[in-house]
Amino acid sequence: MGISRILAGVVVLALTFPATASPAQSSAASVEVVKSVGVQLPVSDFRAIELDEARGRLYIAQGVGGGSPLIVTDLDGRLVSQVTAVTDLSDLTLSDDGDTLLVAQGFERVVALDLDTFTIAGKYQGIQGACVVSVEPSGDKVIGTFVDCGIGSGGLLIWSAPDTEPLVYTAGPNYNPVIDASPGAPGLLVAGDTGYSPVSTYVIDVSGKTPFIVARRDYTGSNLRDYAVSPDGTQVVESTGHPYEHHAYNLPDLSDAVVYPSGSYPDGAAWSGDSSTVVVGRGSSGSQPDIYFYDKASTVPKYVVDFHIDDVMWSGTLLVNRAGTRAWVVSYDDVYQEVQLLHSFGPGHPPNPPVTDLAVTARTGSGKDKATAFITVSWSSPHGDSDFWWITASSNGGPEREFWRGPMDAPSPYELTYSLPHGTTTFTVRYKDYWGWYPDGYATVIIRR
Repeated sequence: MGISRILAGVVVLALTFPATASPAQSSAASVEVVKSVGVQLPVSDFRAIELDEARGRLYIAQGVGGGSPLIVTDLDGRLVSQVTAVTDLSDLTLSDDGDTLLVAQGFERVVALDLDTFTIAGKYQGIQGACVVSVEPSGDKVIGTFVDCGIGSGGLLIWSAPDTEPLVYTAGPNYNPVIDASPGAPGLLVAGDTGYSPVSTYVIDVSGKTPFIVARRDYTGSNLRDYAVSPDGTQVVESTGHPYEHHAYNLPDLSDAVVYPSGSYPDGAAWSGDSSTVVVGRGSSGSQPDIYFYDKASTVPKYVVDFHIDDVMWSGTLLVNRAGTRAWVVSYDDVYQEVQLLHSFGPGHPPNPPVTDLAVTARTGSGKDKATAFITVSWSSPHGDSDFWWITASSNGGPEREFWRGPMDAPSPYELTYSLPHGTTTFTVRYKDYWGWYPDGYATVIIRR
């Protein structure tokens, strides 16, 4: 898994949307596009996520500086536990054997957690002036990426064992590295720098005492976001802001493999555990789909997922199960960048679909209020300040007249009144999504005076 965030101060290139449809949009036309709403994650400062399919868990890092603990959820995002003994995490990943969780902690070290007890099984201490940001195992080595906090360069820290001095390596990426590795290619690391462009992609052999570059390919794109090495170690999929497609390269020589169509802007990829399926995703996708499932080496998607236009994929958060039948990804609210949602979907797992659940009830008052209708409108979805419901009244078969319109981020239920004429009045509450993503909402109630 590549680094899933960019540190403050890194320059990100501004790119413009193409005027014409991307190849992914065209190839997805024959595939049913499913919609995913997602569920709120039990976190306060999301940073990274990892899948533990064997134990039925997701592990979530909440960021450095606030003392937030490691979060453990089930595969549907429901809270299982908070590991308060381990806080301030910027990244996490499973060891190749699946028994240990490696976490980058406090920008200072990497800690290995035993996943049966959540006790510390090993510590990999960084060095002064190098802020450790992310972590990846490769063979018998643990590799941490670091950015310059006084050492004079970014690069890699390579540990051969816990409680040993790391080797500092800056001959490859040396600014803000993104890395990935695979059990199928032990001792190899794919790496590149984010924060400036064009991108150079490296394959580095870290198996011996002295790392060396096996292959280097320059100009592989701009604005690097993520690398995803296949579990069998034969390919790496690169996600860059441009070009608007996901390029895969053969390992270890970085020769061309296949191009997976996706569209703007590529923001992450992940493989199934059996290397049969690759899932690619993009951010800032507008009204176009966000996630595409491909069979390895195929350029025609077999499953396509769309998020609401206000939800954007969090870079590098795609996860896929072993069989390629279910994936997970985190999105954030593009309007306020506050809400982090967990989406889960796949050919074997229907997503949480969009639902519009407007309801309306009404009653007549008594005494001095006998000519007043007391109306209650309720909803839970959609829910946002750009979503509005409205209500009309039609008396004795006459035309409808709108008399109230309100935002769906207001507290629900909402109470209002209406002056009733004699006879029968029908109240109708409606919702229509401007983007056509949520289904239309419609409910009525009839009262008599």
